Amino acid sequence: MEGQSSDGSTDALISGLDSEIFENANTISKWLLSQPEETRPRLAEGLFQKLFQDASQSRQYHGNGHACVRLCSFVQQCFKSPDQALKKWATTEALTLELFLFYLEWYEHDPHRALRLVLDVLVTACTNNPCSETGRSIKSRVLDILVQIITRKYSKQLTKSGLQCLEHLLSKRVISLDDIVLTYKQVEPSVTSLPILQLWKSFLFHLFSWMEITYVCPLAGKCIVHVFRGLDSATALDPATGFDVEVWRQWLQDALFQNPDILEDIKNYVLVAIFKTDKAAALRLLQVFNKQQLSTNQQGSDQGILLQLATLELGKKTGLVDEPTGQPEQSKHLALDSKVLGTLLGHPSNSVRCSALSLVVSSQATTKPLSNDAFNLLRTYLAAFHADYDAKVRNEVLGLTKNLLKRVKSIITVAQRSLAEFANKESQLAAGGNAEPPLKKKKAGPEAALRDSSEAQSVLTSHKIFLEWYVGFIRDELIPTASYQRHITAVKAALLAVRVGKHAAATDDTVDEDVIQLVANDSTWTRLLFDLLLDPFDDVREAASTLLSLIPQELITRPIDQYQKPTTLLDVLRNFCQRASALADRTGRADHGDGAARAQGLMCSWLDSPHQQIQYLGDLLTGLDSKVRRAEVDLGHAAIESPVHPDFAAISYIWQVLTKQTYSEAELKALHQLQGQIFDAAQRIWLAVKHVLCDDSPEGHLPEEMEDIEGLDTKDLLSYSFRAVHESSNLLRLIMGTLRLKTAAGVPYPPLEMFKMTGYLTFEQLASLRHRGAFSTVSYTFTNCCQLTQNLKAVYPNADESDNLLREWYKGAVECIMTQASTTRRSAGIPSLIAAVLSANASSPSFDEVYSNLEEIGKKPVTQAETDGSNLPQVHALNCLREIFRNSLLSKRAEGYLARTLNLASTSLKSEVWAIRNCGLLLLRALIDCLLGTGESKAIIESGWDGNSVRISYNKYPELPDIILGLLQADDVGEGLANSAAAEAVFPALDIIRRAGPPEEHRDELRKRIENYLGSKIWHVREIAARTLCSFLLGEDWVSEIGKLLEQAGTSSNRLHGALLTARFVIERKSDLANDLMPENFWAESLVAILATKSDVFGRCQEVEAAYLEILNLLMKLQCLSADKLASTLNISTKTRSPASALLEMEIALGLVHESASSGDVAGLRSYLVAVLAKDVNIASRMLEAIPTAFSQAQNDSSSVRSELCQLYLDVCGTSPAPEARAASLTNLGALMSSMLSGGHIAELPSLSQLDTLWSDLTKSSINPELSWAITEASGTIMAVLVSHHKTNLPDLDQRLRSWGALISDSLDVDNSFDTRHAAASSLHAFFSHIPQPLYQESYLPAFAALYTALTDDDDEVREVAALAASRLTGEPATANIAAKHLIVSQLPHELTNNTPELFALAITRLTDGLETNPAESQLGKALDFDDSLFAAEEQNLFVDEIRETKNWRWAAVAAVGRNDALIKTAAFTAWKLWTKMGLGALISIMEEKGTDEPLGWTSDQHVFAAVARIVLSAGGVMAVMRGEEGDKSDEVEEEIKQLLGRVRDMSQQGKMLHGSLEGLLLGEQDGGALVG
Repeated sequence: MEGQSSDGSTDALISGLDSEIFENANTISKWLLSQPEETRPRLAEGLFQKLFQDASQSRQYHGNGHACVRLCSFVQQCFKSPDQALKKWATTEALTLELFLFYLEWYEHDPHRALRLVLDVLVTACTNNPCSETGRSIKSRVLDILVQIITRKYSKQLTKSGLQCLEHLLSKRVISLDDIVLTYKQVEPSVTSLPILQLWKSFLFHLFSWMEITYVCPLAGKCIVHVFRGLDSATALDPATGFDVEVWRQWLQDALFQNPDILEDIKNYVLVAIFKTDKAAALRLLQVFNKQQLSTNQQGSDQGILLQLATLELGKKTGLVDEPTGQPEQSKHLALDSKVLGTLLGHPSNSVRCSALSLVVSSQATTKPLSNDAFNLLRTYLAAFHADYDAKVRNEVLGLTKNLLKRVKSIITVAQRSLAEFANKESQLAAGGNAEPPLKKKKAGPEAALRDSSEAQSVLTSHKIFLEWYVGFIRDELIPTASYQRHITAVKAALLAVRVGKHAAATDDTVDEDVIQLVANDSTWTRLLFDLLLDPFDDVREAASTLLSLIPQELITRPIDQYQKPTTLLDVLRNFCQRASALADRTGRADHGDGAARAQGLMCSWLDSPHQQIQYLGDLLTGLDSKVRRAEVDLGHAAIESPVHPDFAAISYIWQVLTKQTYSEAELKALHQLQGQIFDAAQRIWLAVKHVLCDDSPEGHLPEEMEDIEGLDTKDLLSYSFRAVHESSNLLRLIMGTLRLKTAAGVPYPPLEMFKMTGYLTFEQLASLRHRGAFSTVSYTFTNCCQLTQNLKAVYPNADESDNLLREWYKGAVECIMTQASTTRRSAGIPSLIAAVLSANASSPSFDEVYSNLEEIGKKPVTQAETDGSNLPQVHALNCLREIFRNSLLSKRAEGYLARTLNLASTSLKSEVWAIRNCGLLLLRALIDCLLGTGESKAIIESGWDGNSVRISYNKYPELPDIILGLLQADDVGEGLANSAAAEAVFPALDIIRRAGPPEEHRDELRKRIENYLGSKIWHVREIAARTLCSFLLGEDWVSEIGKLLEQAGTSSNRLHGALLTARFVIERKSDLANDLMPENFWAESLVAILATKSDVFGRCQEVEAAYLEILNLLMKLQCLSADKLASTLNISTKTRSPASALLEMEIALGLVHESASSGDVAGLRSYLVAVLAKDVNIASRMLEAIPTAFSQAQNDSSSVRSELCQLYLDVCGTSPAPEARAASLTNLGALMSSMLSGGHIAELPSLSQLDTLWSDLTKSSINPELSWAITEASGTIMAVLVSHHKTNLPDLDQRLRSWGALISDSLDVDNSFDTRHAAASSLHAFFSHIPQPLYQESYLPAFAALYTALTDDDDEVREVAALAASRLTGEPATANIAAKHLIVSQLPHELTNNTPELFALAITRLTDGLETNPAESQLGKALDFDDSLFAAEEQNLFVDEIRETKNWRWAAVAAVGRNDALIKTAAFTAWKLWTKMGLGALISIMEEKGTDEPLGWTSDQHVFAAVARIVLSAGGVMAVMRGEEGDKSDEVEEEIKQLLGRVRDMSQQGKMLHGSLEGLLLGEQDGGALVG
């Protein structure tokens, strides 16, 4: 066959070739080489285009890559061909670049592995090109494109493919770092003059910026590592380059400051790669990081510390860093400084603390021993982690705890094995005199470090002691006064300690016998766990129950000497169940009922035979039956005295135990009988409470016949009824759930008839209930019944096939839709009925059948005249459809019906009947949630589309653009959507576009319609339309588009207002996205110029002019435009006619603030503000709020501006009667004085007389809460000014300090609002941040006491601010609980001058909770007065632990006496002794009265526990002071205290009359090393 002479003939020839020739690259090449030599290049080009077209089509339809393989292989075959012309053709620049661009486009969206062949072709064309000039040109062009992509200069975002290509070329050494530098200078001319290191930093920061994108991050990390290695290698050859690991560390740190979120990415994709491949560089990097002071942070950020910790942790995991030590300089390797780590473990930043803990716990191997310094750090700081308010932190700590326990237990096992091996060797040597034969050399590991038996014994002892300490520590975290955070963390940690095995291969299902024995054999442990079964929090109750269930049977039934008589844990639990049930009946509370039920379930699981368990269930049912009978006879008294929900819940937990085993025929018969009794009880209690829960207003319903029952109100009756149905329905669901178990003999399946009755019962309940909580529970049960209908044949093979329960229930649901009155816009349980039927996923009724039926009902037209609104099946149908799309079980299947439902919803929005319109709107909202998801925050939802992300795949829903377009077709936009139905239809459509961006289809028409809504007469419509239009303009030349909108608006005020709103929203959105709002872009000047051309038109309507000025003020606020460029415009605007509207006046005033800030004219601003204050307080307040931001630069640069602003604020506070204005002014004054103190501008502060006048003026006029908070917060700064500037002129300074401290203490009272307490904490922060030394004087003591109170506040935000204040005293940042302990225990007793009696008296008052006003016997009596109401009042402070606080203040008191023994002769000490003596006497009386204190005994209550502990700790404090004064003879009271304390101790030990934890305090247990007790 001869070659053809023209391109057309060539194409014809190639298209006519047999398909066999195109089978693969070899067959194509073979055919090509069979052609005449002179035609081969032209034929090769034709073949290439054919193959390229096939590959492009494959890309379009997501092919398997075979076409791409053929294409690239063909080019490579040509390159390897002996024909030089073909070889040259295969490496031409045009061909290579075409392949390269093809690769970039395809790989970006579909990273098929076949595309890697393109990179091989690229490497060949660059490195082995027959024409070296062409090779260089290709490399230059490719690199130019890649650098443009990385620096965001390329027209398309092809980052993933571009970085993949760059990494490949760097790996193959096709390009060098020098090549990148030259290209970068060409692409980015602004870096040409930079030094080489600065240039590389600039380039690397482009790579770092891409790491925030998840799918690009690994590739960016590889490229960064290539640059590091290249620069490091270049430095090794030429040190003059200046690059070293210190520079690298600084670059990494700077990158983190710019984007803190990429820390993990830098660690995983940059540092890990360096540590794996370059140990020498990693070691140098570690040395640099270890030299850096970890406790210091740069620019007020923690990112530098986090980077160092992450690097050191990697070094520890790779064996390059040793365990923590107190003397790191003496270590042979790189060692961690335990002192520095201690600072970081107490750091206020959660990230820093968790990273530091991870660094301590991590290791190269789980069998590498921990150092004693590491153990000390853990003992000191673990308590602070357990008390953290952030659940994320606690979960992370639990994960690290699991690793720690696994490591400690593995080391114990290794040490025990090593000791056994050493003992075996010694015995062999002693017996035969010969050493054992040489063993096969083991792989070197951490256990090889145990060189001899003494070292192995030392390691074993230290790790065993730590494990025992840890088990004791988490036990002490479970005391009644501990917070929820400590309870849940400790009990979960206990589960880890029990479940984490001793060997590396052990699973989490195993139980550590040693740890579980520690728990089971310790009566305090079991007492605490039993008490936690009634904890207010469900997850604590569940975890405690789980831990108790892990105790093995032999420990449960083993006799223990406890409570004065031999007993077993089973007997203890049996008594506990009786107490818990009695308490649950007494209070009726949900937590008590659930706790009692869990105890009953645990009791059943501890019984060792099925017969006993079945009998136990029967006994419970007998008691339940009597309670139900009482409810049937007298529901009112039953609601108060005999709640049934604990019994139903108990049977639920028991049933979960029973289903874990199989039974004999006789046992099954007994169980079936009990199941029948259970259903009977559930049905009867439903009939008893039905009239309460089915009332249309159940929350306020109390039947007339019950109104005279004493102690019964609607809450009691409703709670009883709801919980009865809730728990009984849960129980029926669990029993029916047995049908899901694998079919086997002896499984306790319920009878078929019971299953049917349960289904019909729950159907009836759903159809009639009106209590939302109740039908939510019942719907879950009915859903399970519906799903189980598909499994009945497997369990009941003889069931009647014609009995289609699901179909019957569906018919019943449809009947409810058609007949049930729609008293509200909701449909009660009807939607749940439909959703439950559909959840069965049955063929009959099918999803399509149900949906079509609902759609048909919903479509039925109805007019207002035809209905009174009470019988609307359409309402129920629409609500059922909404439930389908909201239901997680159905929403996936419903996606295919989304377009039809959108049409239905849009049709419903145009109905005459409000109820139908409203339900249509709710349905549309559910559909929008289905489209866009519901996991976003409110701020993200309101902000709108970002211009890039794909929120909705419009290709997936092709009908959606048409539906949106239809919704936007209002009849008369010009009339402003006066018809409410039209407005309701518009808003959802606008919301979709606003949040997801516009679809390409109908884009122009949609935009045109939305622009029309800018002219609506309704402000809200214009606003939403403007926000929606913002989505169209984000990626366009929006400034010119705004100009077009203004031109189209003409003189229409509404359209002009809409256009100006659009401009403002675009600016705000771009500001939020940090997108293109830089002054050098000159866009702001262009926008202002366009707006200025319409300024005359704007002036015709005050609202329009206000919107215009709002844009100008926004530009000033964002610093996008200087004030001088706006001055003329603002001056014109301020000369408006009078009177102006409130909006216009507001914007004029704000504009004047910016203009004054630019010119520094505070006097003019002051005059205007005074005038405004007399006219409109709201405008004046807004001006005051805007001043700090507007004058931020001016007040930093000019002392006169600072002074004048201070005077302005003082004038407002002194002259304005409006509390709002005074509050804003005082807030500004406090912030300004604080910055002046920080900057050292002392001379410019207000004078003493001015501050005194200010303080007196503030209290003369009316005070609102905002002003009260402002006064409290500013008082700290004012006191700091007095102390630092006017100290010598104030003879009464000490008294002022005391008064201020008392004010702050009162503000921090637990009953005050959050804002009041936060203002007080902020005041303390301002004060302690600016006062000079010396700090520790007697007059400061009230402020220190207030600071401690703030550090133990219930709200974490208050504690955080207080911790910042405390860090100013210590010089080191710390968490609030650590700072509180350090302040009272260490700082005040050791630093306060002379350890004054005042500190001693304060400590005694705080540790006794009011020495003079709150006697110990009164505290005990009040604590024993148990609140058994249904809804108990919650404690105001759930964070504080009375035991911890008492210990802290006791330490302070004892330490004060230790430094000043004269304090024992003070009246305070005498009163303390008397208080303690009386308390011990009262305690003994109560112990004698109460007798044995068992689980759920009298000290289980947290208030009683705290009162008793306070007395015991107080006695211990008195005894400690007495021991410190051995030379003095004890007085009579001291001897009595000693005797009384001994008596309490004896009664507790011999008669078990106190809680085990209190007994530990009695035995004189010293507080451990933990900073948090």
